[in-house]
Amino acid sequence: MRPLFGILALVVLLFGVSNWYVETAAICPVPISYRLGDFDERFLITKEEATEVLADAERVWEEALGRDLFVYEDDSTFAVNFIFDERQQLARTEEEWRMNLDKQELLSTSAIERVKAEGVVYQALQADYEEKRTAYETRLSSYNEEVETYNAEGGAPEEEFEELEEEQEQLSDILRELMTLEKELNAKAEGINKLGEEGNALIEAYNAEVLKYNEVYGNRDLYTQGDFQRDQINVYKFSDTTELTKVIAHEFGHALGIGHVEGVESIMYYLMAEQPDTIIPTIEDRTALVELCGDGTGFSHQARKIIRSALSFL
Repeated sequence: MRPLFGILALVVLLFGVSNWYVETAAICPVPISYRLGDFDERFLITKEEATEVLADAERVWEEALGRDLFVYEDDSTFAVNFIFDERQQLARTEEEWRMNLDKQELLSTSAIERVKAEGVVYQALQADYEEKRTAYETRLSSYNEEVETYNAEGGAPEEEFEELEEEQEQLSDILRELMTLEKELNAKAEGINKLGEEGNALIEAYNAEVLKYNEVYGNRDLYTQGDFQRDQINVYKFSDTTELTKVIAHEFGHALGIGHVEGVESIMYYLMAEQPDTIIPTIEDRTALVELCGDGTGFSHQARKIIRSALSFL
């Protein structure tokens, strides 16, 4: 009777343990086994490069936390798939659009700088013109006063008369020079106004294009580049391997069971906008993982590790 009772107790224990293991399987199932699944060559990276990015995203979590959280296995049932659809095509269009916007912005900025530079030249010319005009008017006033004085006295002596004629010729030359300068100033002003109008047109066109871009790609920083499902991660779009690493690391976090956290630089923040190119788990990321998985030394963690090891021999 006792052996039967012992066997029954063992069966109940095994049933309870297995039931606990299955029900809590989704809670921090580390280390998570994964592999590269479906891969579309249109992403313009090789499988080898994709595998390297997966390893980089794995290290983002493991090196910072000093824990074995992921393991690559060719026969794993958990796959990371690269699915090419209209989202990646749209991302390429976005990149081309951004490049065109950058060119438009450069043209707008260049136009503004040209207007500023021409304005500096104009101001220098105007200052020179005003200085010469003031000097001319002062000299002309003195000449007129001298002529009036001699006229009141009945005329200038011959020697003074020749000097006055020479002064008149010089004043006429200065006047012609001033008129030429005035024409140059007017032409320069017209040119600056034309440049300003062209610059304003470029700026207006650029701003209109930015509005269109924002309407189409207003949510481009949201983590729509990929998603995590129960037994797979699907990658839909990325611009480069740096962005791809962020996407994979984020989805790896979901695979660990972590939801979105606060902190704009956090891996598990719901937006990508403020994340640095080199990402590391923030305090918010670490806290979320420890709350879910513990520090790796708890009883449940050790028990699950033993059970996984035992199952690997079956």
